[in-house]
Amino acid sequence: MNEIRENILKKIENELRPSFIEVIDESHLHANHNPDAKNGGTHFKIKVISSFFKGKSKVEKHRIMHRILDYELKNGLHALTLELTDIE
Repeated sequence: MNEIRENILKKIENELRPSFIEVIDESHLHANHNPDAKNGGTHFKIKVISSFFKGKSKVEKHRIMHRILDYELKNGLHALTLELTDIE
């Protein structure tokens, strides 16, 4: 597991206490247009189910994730694909 993925998992788990979390490094899919992506840690697909999202709009959920991952986004994390839902 790469260090960036591990940090993302820890931060989300600590902040949102999710019932489900999946963090997939998809950097290799972007190596043709982003030279840094071939080393991993630049593009992630993240799925989270958390009661923390209850009653929040899609924009609010995305802002929460960007706040949680602010350091990573400022230090090499280039793109996120997010699927964020509350507990159903």
